[in-house]
Amino acid sequence: MIALTFTENHHLKGLKDIAQATGFSIITVSRAVNNPEKLKPETRKCIQETMEMMDYVPNRAAKNLAAKRTGIIDVYIPEYIDINNPFMMHFIVGVSEVLSEYMYSFLIKRSWKKNHNCDGYLVTGLCTNEIEDFYARAQAQNLPVVLFGHTDIEGVDWFDVDNVKGAEDAINFLLENKHTKIAMINSGEDKDFTIDRFKGYTNALGRAGITPDPRFILKAPNTLIGGKNAIRRLLAEGDFSAVFCATDPLAVGAISGITESGLKVPGDISVIGFDGLGVQFLADPHITTIRQPVVETGRVLAGMLVDRINGSTRRVTGFMPPELLPGFSVAVKKTGLAKRRGTHVVSGRYNAEK
Repeated sequence: MIALTFTENHHLKGLKDIAQATGFSIITVSRAVNNPEKLKPETRKCIQETMEMMDYVPNRAAKNLAAKRTGIIDVYIPEYIDINNPFMMHFIVGVSEVLSEYMYSFLIKRSWKKNHNCDGYLVTGLCTNEIEDFYARAQAQNLPVVLFGHTDIEGVDWFDVDNVKGAEDAINFLLENKHTKIAMINSGEDKDFTIDRFKGYTNALGRAGITPDPRFILKAPNTLIGGKNAIRRLLAEGDFSAVFCATDPLAVGAISGITESGLKVPGDISVIGFDGLGVQFLADPHITTIRQPVVETGRVLAGMLVDRINGSTRRVTGFMPPELLPGFSVAVKKTGLAKRRGTHVVSGRYNAEK
């Protein structure tokens, strides 16, 4: 047991003071701050307890200077993306939670017009043709990049929501509820998630022995108006009993368009969305949707980048599974009854005959 040599009210702040109080060398105390895993457990515990008793606060700036780091992460979100949308807000929450644990600050970067020093990049919202350009810029600075999305570029770590599986789950849920004529409204953006969600749609229908009807597949701007205009075109095209919307804003617009046409959701047409970030509650009825765990994915991405900055050479990639959130916009389609009638609502809370 090592006796401490300080008075209760005397606040000592430097590594030298901690060393004098514990009897360890300054090098050992420094190691307890910067590389605690390299010390024996009893040594590490003694030093850390002493630091707490002395109200010692590590000099982060000095530590970063010694390691030739800035302590800053750039979170790159392209300027054409609305940073106030629910996806981005959830993403930032997840990222900030983990970076705060590691005492990292972060800046939200919208373009390359002004460059500054940072320790690495977290990137989201890029079009498929932008990822390679971004990586080349970061590589020129010898900085790690972690992508919210997925790519075949070997030097880029990535983590993404499994959009293919999420779309398959959405279609399978509709199939379980007796729907076979299922339309799709996809976002018109050139993003991986639009490709993946369409793939999930076709995969699930194909496994059920259903050939997707191109008349019932549309792309639209990822907005409420986009969804409303798309559903009007689909309603004019022919008969279908359900529609899968690649995003919840599209689903909200679709429900509005269905209602304005004199039909009911889900009594006449079932609607399922994708996102689960709160927008589903803007519709009446509330939308059954696929929740993409954006906060959780943001946490994983931030941890991956910190590992890279700390010297990890292992490439990390992976998918986060989404989940079905029952609402009130999907109904069981019954056979042998009048067109668009004879359904009951399917939700996590009740089954009510319509």
